Amino acid sequence: MELGLQQDNKTIILSLIRSGRIPHTIIIEGSEPEERADAAILLAAGIVCRGDERPCMRCNACQKALGKHHPDVFLPEPSKTLKSGILSLKDLRDGYLSQMSIRPNEADAKVTIFREADKLLREDSQNALLKTIEEPPQKLYFIFTVQSASSLLLTVRSRARIITLRHTALTDEESEAAAEHITDGLVSVYEYDLLRTLYGLSDKERLRGALSAFVEKLRLALSFYGGVNTDDASVKKLTRKLDRARVIALIEATGEAVQLLKTNVNIQLLTTWLCSRYRRITWQK
Repeated sequence: MELGLQQDNKTIILSLIRSGRIPHTIIIEGSEPEERADAAILLAAGIVCRGDERPCMRCNACQKALGKHHPDVFLPEPSKTLKSGILSLKDLRDGYLSQMSIRPNEADAKVTIFREADKLLREDSQNALLKTIEEPPQKLYFIFTVQSASSLLLTVRSRARIITLRHTALTDEESEAAAEHITDGLVSVYEYDLLRTLYGLSDKERLRGALSAFVEKLRLALSFYGGVNTDDASVKKLTRKLDRARVIALIEATGEAVQLLKTNVNIQLLTTWLCSRYRRITWQK
């Protein structure tokens, strides 16, 4: 199985494995869901590997872990009885917590990976894990993948090692395309269109690149009001819907968001806030 990990992120995981000091509870945040999941699988392979240099990626244990069918690597799924994509507390206890004290089947340890844990585990389930996280058996590991560690309970975060994956910044062409999508969401009558676009830019560097490109379009719109023609379709959409005062307000709001990106801001809260600001500006009478 080929893992879709950027080299920098792969190095982060391999360095942790080969340090010989893997914490029993790890939170992997940042990047995209698929890369977070691959990072967790690589880490699990490193824990169960039977080779000399972990993970060797060749031994039977590594191959099983990479193929997601190792008997000591668990990947909890949402409860089938629920339609919300959540793992119920009952299923967590019966299917996983009750098995924690049982010896591993093939490896020297057991690994449980909670993918997109902020969506999979409600607060009651996170609380149920606390006792095991606080006093983990010697050969038991938990890995949580999330967009932001702040989406998990503080009591869980405080007992875990947080690994932040890096995200490749958007290319100029990708930033331009993202700015066009922001424009389309802004002029749409459906608020979800804008929110979906902003949420898709789930990394600070990607959002910063998209917002910078969007500001350029807003400045072109101001030039258009001053009599400078443009062939940019997105700029034409903006000028058909917005007057000069609204465009200036959008530039100010976007600039404020770019400044906030330089702080330790929660990216999901920022995109929600920005969507709300954009909507107030474009819908005001």
